[in-house]
Amino acid sequence: MNPFGRIAVCGGISTYNEDALSLPKCTVLQPAIIINQLRMEGLVIWHWLNRWNEGIEQNLQWIREGKLRYRETVTKGFENMFDAFVGTLCGKNFGKAVVQV
Repeated sequence: MNPFGRIAVCGGISTYNEDALSLPKCTVLQPAIIINQLRMEGLVIWHWLNRWNEGIEQNLQWIREGKLRYRETVTKGFENMFDAFVGTLCGKNFGKAVVQV
């Protein structure tokens, strides 16, 4: 992270059913957060719904310019849709989970 960078914390669906005590602790990140004076805050999509299209357009521009790269997990076949969904709940996907039919 760059000095004064921002970290948006959103989702975490793969940890919804986990015991909070078994999750990684922030103490590993704490020195980097302090030294770089980072800001971490929660992100609730409903707060930004009025700017949704603006965000989509900006992200598309950055993707086209090569400034933003993304990863997605593609599961092939409608018959595998259930397994793909369960995989997202267990943290088995990277980025967007897509089912190709």
